[in-house]
Amino acid sequence: MINILFATRTDLICAVTSAALSIFGSGIIILLNLRFKDYRRNFFRHLVFILSIYDAIISFFFMLPGSIGKLFCKFQGYFMVYAALLPVFISVCIAIITFLNVVKRWTKNKLKTLFKKMHIISHVIALTIMIFTIAFADSVSFPNTNWCFIKGQEMLGTFYLFIWICILISFVLYILIVKKIRQIYEELNDMVDFQDKKKKIKHLKVQIRMSTIPLSLLFTWSIASIRRTREIFWTNPEQINILNLLQSVTNPIQGMLDCLVFVIFSSYSRRKVKELFCCIKPQDANKSTEYDTDSKL
Repeated sequence: MINILFATRTDLICAVTSAALSIFGSGIIILLNLRFKDYRRNFFRHLVFILSIYDAIISFFFMLPGSIGKLFCKFQGYFMVYAALLPVFISVCIAIITFLNVVKRWTKNKLKTLFKKMHIISHVIALTIMIFTIAFADSVSFPNTNWCFIKGQEMLGTFYLFIWICILISFVLYILIVKKIRQIYEELNDMVDFQDKKKKIKHLKVQIRMSTIPLSLLFTWSIASIRRTREIFWTNPEQINILNLLQSVTNPIQGMLDCLVFVIFSSYSRRKVKELFCCIKPQDANKSTEYDTDSKL
């Protein structure tokens, strides 16, 4: 009993900490887009901005204990299906948009129109899956973790199956994107105009950063998928407790991973963060000669 209580408390602390880090990371991306007009003007940053909003929402619900009440526990269990699927679907949309931009050379206007449609479709599919889950799932349970979730094998077919299809699609698209980028790099070696060559290389580096999205999805959902599969088909309390702990760390963290990729590893975004928190003055930032790597996207 003591071990269960200790595991529960540890899971709770890990889940809240990871979710708080995710909200912090997503919050930085959201603030940068809201504060700086030149920052949000970029289409691909706008896509990451939308992804960060959904990351923050799901992380917020990861922080709320299902023990608040039975009604809230049911709401959390069903709503988490919808809220957790949206970042995954938006990540696939970003992969498709990036593929069409790099490989097929679609124009920005065509990409914007397509994303609006895919954004709506993502909501419709997520809502449909949530309604199907409400209709056919066994019940909602409060496990030895912080949040409530849907019980039953239906979740493997209605939730995790869609997540892994999306992850697979993202990986395939980004493999094609990286392959195309290598081809473009080879072509750039023959360019004479140094400035134009430098801008295009930095442009491609942004696309490479975009290709890390499926890696963050893989990190976020691998343990959760393993845990659910083992729980349904082969229950070992000690191993399930270990997986509970690992899931509490990895499942809510996607917002922070996106912040690491798109802010911490971007010198332009780091400069904007300093400007946001008054570490440097706007005019000092403007004096920098560094080129905004994806301003031409």
